[in-house]
Amino acid sequence: MSTIQKRFLIIIVVSIVAAVSIVANYILNQGDVKYLAYGTIEATEAQFGFQTPGKIQKIYVKEGDKVTLGAKLAELDTAETRARLSQAQAKVRSAKLRLADAGRDLKRNQALFEGGAIGQEVLDKSIFARDIAHSEYEQAVAAEKALQIMLENMTVHAGFSGIVTTRHREPGEIVPGGTPVLTIMNPDDRWVRIYIPENRIGAVQPDQRATIQTDTWPEKMYSGRVFYIASEAEFTPKNVCKPPKNA
Repeated sequence: MSTIQKRFLIIIVVSIVAAVSIVANYILNQGDVKYLAYGTIEATEAQFGFQTPGKIQKIYVKEGDKVTLGAKLAELDTAETRARLSQAQAKVRSAKLRLADAGRDLKRNQALFEGGAIGQEVLDKSIFARDIAHSEYEQAVAAEKALQIMLENMTVHAGFSGIVTTRHREPGEIVPGGTPVLTIMNPDDRWVRIYIPENRIGAVQPDQRATIQTDTWPEKMYSGRVFYIASEAEFTPKNVCKPPKNA
């Protein structure tokens, strides 16, 4: 069999404690028939970064650290944004006072209009002034909310519990929004990725049981099941060991 022959990708779900990318052996069980295959152990990984650009103020974790869901991972320099937020909050307070004044003026003029002391034009101006004050207040509140959201986005929290595998950036660096700062692996979501020759694919079925053995702990055996079988064949990656021809 050629070393570049296409093989079908099979994903086996397994609960084990082992490092990612360990070369492992997998025995697919089908009654009395057993087939030995090779592949790698993988896990779900996610990259975390800031939604907004800025200068990294602090990174609270390093590679290899365990983190829990919601843990603070890193934050940008927030001094400028906090100053802008303070200004926005002051504008909200001023706009609220102007709106209250406009409301009182309108209420007074409505009473005067009903008593015949003022005309429709004066009342209309009071209504217009109140509407303008209300619009300015809403705009000020929206601006304050936008800055509050921006401030929240300047801190990165863990989306799940896991282990930090890569620290892409360091404090002091200026990063664009969306740039990965940390990569976290979820050790509770692992699977085995193996490649089966086309002439053996018929012997593999979803939910089929499998036994897993790693090079790190060859004396230990782990149970798993076939979770996914690719619909199209792929070339076996070079980093995946091949079984002997007589296997």
